[in-house]
Amino acid sequence: MKGLIQALWILIICSSGSLAGETEQEAVDLLRKTETLMRSSGTVAEYQVDIIRPDWQRTMSFRSHDDIDNNRFRMEILSPRKTKGTVYLKVNNILSMYLPKLRRQINISPAMMQDPWMGSDFLNQDLLETDSLVDQYSHRIVAREGVGEQAIVTIESTPSATAAVTWKRLIQRIRANGIPLEMEYQCEKMANRRMTFDQIRIMDGRLIPTRWTMAPQDQPGKRTVITLKSIQFNVPLADDIFNPAKRK
Repeated sequence: MKGLIQALWILIICSSGSLAGETEQEAVDLLRKTETLMRSSGTVAEYQVDIIRPDWQRTMSFRSHDDIDNNRFRMEILSPRKTKGTVYLKVNNILSMYLPKLRRQINISPAMMQDPWMGSDFLNQDLLETDSLVDQYSHRIVAREGVGEQAIVTIESTPSATAAVTWKRLIQRIRANGIPLEMEYQCEKMANRRMTFDQIRIMDGRLIPTRWTMAPQDQPGKRTVITLKSIQFNVPLADDIFNPAKRK
C-alpha cells in the first residue's frame, strides 16, 4: 500500500513576478527532501493501523516492501486472522489485491478507487496518487513560520489540467529539514481530509515521524491512526517479493 504509506510519507509566502519560479522550485525541492527522508531504494517496514469510530475501534497490522526505483510496492496484512495474508500490490499504475483463501489476484477497478481502504479513512486511490504528487501537481510556497531547520513552510499544490488525480488542492506544512507535519486534502465532490504527523524519533538512523493520523473534516470522532513499528532503509529487494502469493 505504497500509496497508503507514501501517502503517509510525502507531504506551502506566495511570490510574484521574477520570484515566482524560485519559490515554486523551492517548494519542489522541499517535497523532494521529504520523499528522500522517508523513502529509500528499498524500504521494509511494519505498521499498526487503528481505525477509530465513535462507537467502535478496530486494529490491524501490515508489512510493506517499497521499491522506489522500479515503482512497485507490496503490502501484506499480518493481522487480524480474518484478513491475514491479503496482499496489496502496486506495479506502476496498476493496483491489485491477492486473496489467499481464494488463491486469486484481482485488479482493483476504477469504480473501486474511491472506496475506503480496508474500511479506513484512506482510499484505494491514495495508493496510486502519491507517486504523482510532485510531477502532476504545481507547487507554491504560501506561508513561512520561524527560521532555520525548524521553520515551517506551507505549500499549496494544485493538479495540472491533465493529471488523473482525485484532490483539487493539497495544503502541506513541512519543516525546513523535510519532516512533514500536516497535509490537508481538498476536493469539491468529496469530504476534505487532514493528515497529521507526530511522534518524531530516530528510526534506522533517520529522524522521522512515526505516527500519522488521517481524519475526515466533516465527521467528528472518525480517524485512522497508523503507527510505524519498525523500518529498514536501503534493503535489497528481490523480484519474487513482488509475487503476491509469496509470504514474507
